[in-house]
Amino acid sequence: MSETYFSKLDPNEKLSRLGQLAKSKGQVTIWVKGHKERFTYQILDFDKSRLEIILDTKTTLFPKGTSLLCSFEIKGMYFFTKVTANKSIVDHFILESNDDLFKSEKRGSYRLLTYPIYEVYCEFDVGEAYQGGNVIDLKSRTNQTALFKNFLKLIESRETENQHQTVKYRVQDLSTSGLSLHIGEMEAQFFSKDFIYKKVSLQFSDETIIIPEVKVVYIVDYIAGKNLKKFKVGLQFPHLPSHIDDTIGGKINQLLRAIDFNKDFENFTK
Repeated sequence: MSETYFSKLDPNEKLSRLGQLAKSKGQVTIWVKGHKERFTYQILDFDKSRLEIILDTKTTLFPKGTSLLCSFEIKGMYFFTKVTANKSIVDHFILESNDDLFKSEKRGSYRLLTYPIYEVYCEFDVGEAYQGGNVIDLKSRTNQTALFKNFLKLIESRETENQHQTVKYRVQDLSTSGLSLHIGEMEAQFFSKDFIYKKVSLQFSDETIIIPEVKVVYIVDYIAGKNLKKFKVGLQFPHLPSHIDDTIGGKINQLLRAIDFNKDFENFTK
């Protein structure tokens, strides 16, 4: 069984990725399924209308019509597709890309367990959230418990220059589609289902990424020893721009480089 998760990109995203690869003059690796020998070449151009990847070589690598597997990397993310060998009118070797394009992540990194190995934090502005399109002022909610009111007093000292109050939590696990947190009972009222926080700060040791929207998809309680109630919160990144998706994916895959993605894709195509 493949150890890698492959997600299919929609046609527009496929065109965007191939165009991005061509613009950066990136490289592709091609091979015949089942063969160990693989070939890597630089891209000369991508013909969007004809769905042709033009390689920077005039060598006849494979006979016209040969079915090949193809992979490439963009900013730490790996992409895979099936292509067909051909020649351009000026004899450049080309790859006809009429099949689906897939993005891969190792199953272990698809939802990477960050705690306790990696120190990744998530910071929220708790001044307001959105639910059903409506803005909710968390600090003035009528259903605040006494415990929650006391907690609000504790975080007042963390106000920023813009008079925004923030809370910061260590991330338990992370993927390009979301993350999870473990929180205490006092903080639970910040994370009702379907709340949407804006401009959430995802903090790595060497970089901070701003997530435009973070939606609460679930919050469940559990006992964390000595009858202490804790909560696990699941958060989703809806409508995540591709460049932020790339950045998060690159950070994840940077930690888990030792994997043969090409072999996993070959197994995936069986």
